[in-house]
This record gives sequence, structure tokens and C-alpha cells, in this order.
Amino acid sequence: MLKPIIFIVLSCSLASAWFMPKMEFGYSNDEKHQNVDKSYVRDNQKEVVINSNNSKMYYDATPLEKMHFFKAWDYCQNFKYLGYENWRVPSKKEMRDLLELSRRDLTIKHAFKNVQPELYWTSTDSKYEEAYYVDFDLGRYSTAKQKNKYRVMCVRDSK
Repeated sequence: MLKPIIFIVLSCSLASAWFMPKMEFGYSNDEKHQNVDKSYVRDNQKEVVINSNNSKMYYDATPLEKMHFFKAWDYCQNFKYLGYENWRVPSKKEMRDLLELSRRDLTIKHAFKNVQPELYWTSTDSKYEEAYYVDFDLGRYSTAKQKNKYRVMCVRDSK
């Protein structure tokens, strides 16, 4: 009885693998990235990505160690870079907008080259000592306990 169940589970798993989207991360200049959101522009020397539609500047360097929600909040509030001191943790909407869902391939916006396929905190808190995060691996967002340790990306309004 156990062998048929295992066979069915494995068969379903393999069959469903054909329907999984291909996930990619990082910056690329090849022809398959021509339909990306071009409002996100990377400055490699400064390690920032600027969204020209809403004047947001994202710090995109090698990711920091994972940290709990309040440490992430403090980190961005005290972050000083390029002469700016008004950095903060992005909201749930700002982070969700970074997901490139307009194409068949699920990716982070093309201009980001250092975002890892992991969980990143947002500044949007929830009830019961939870806050929202964005999952750049699965292309989703949800809530988690604020004591969990995830990565953080800082943003500022560049106007």
C-alpha cells in the first residue's frame, strides 16, 4: 500500500515541476530582458537603483547579515550613504513593486544585481508582533514574527 502512494506522490511532483516558472535574479543586458520595467536604473559606481517614476533610491550593495525587524529598522534609520541621512526600510508596497511579475519569468527588477532570492523585511508591521516581508525567491509577501531574522534593503525618497 505504501509503494503506490509514494509512486503517486512522486509522479505528481514531477508532473507539476513542468508548470513551475523559471526564476532569475540579477542584472542582465541580454535580449530576453527587453520587456522589463525600464524606470529602474542602476548606478554601478554608487551601488544604487533609482526608480524614475517615483524618485525612490534603493541601496543595492552586497546584502547585510540577516537581522530582526527592529534592528533592520534602526539600521536604515541610522544609515548614512552618498551624503544622505534619510534612508528607511521600504514599505510593503515599495518592496512588492520590485517583483517583476509582468513577464513569464519571475524576477526582481532587472536593475538590481545584489538582491538575494531570500526574505526581506518591509516597514509595514502587522498585529501580534508581526511585520510584512517580501520573498524574492517565491515572489510573494506575508507576515512573520518581528524576532525572525531576514535581510533588509534601505530606500530613500530622492526628491
